[in-house]
Amino acid sequence: MSISRLTDAFQDQFDVAFIFSADSDLVGPIRVVRRLFSVKRIIVIFPPGHSSYALKQAANGFLHIGRVELSKSLFPEKVLKEGVIIRRPSRWR
Repeated sequence: MSISRLTDAFQDQFDVAFIFSADSDLVGPIRVVRRLFSVKRIIVIFPPGHSSYALKQAANGFLHIGRVELSKSLFPEKVLKEGVIIRRPSRWR
């Protein structure tokens, strides 16, 4: 949860935020949103092979996404943007 999610909370831009991360640095911002906006829900989605006990405790809920599900949401191998070919990193295949 970056500063932009804090801004979104103050501007009432979401009811439920889904945070895709296992970075425990996000515990502080999540706690702030939950303390100031008790009706807003924060759900943390952990990438394959990662988790954070602190994030689990800070959020309203959490789930783990598997490699198969994650692979279904990847960009294509190549994306053409303004005449430039952008290639997906090999480690994302």
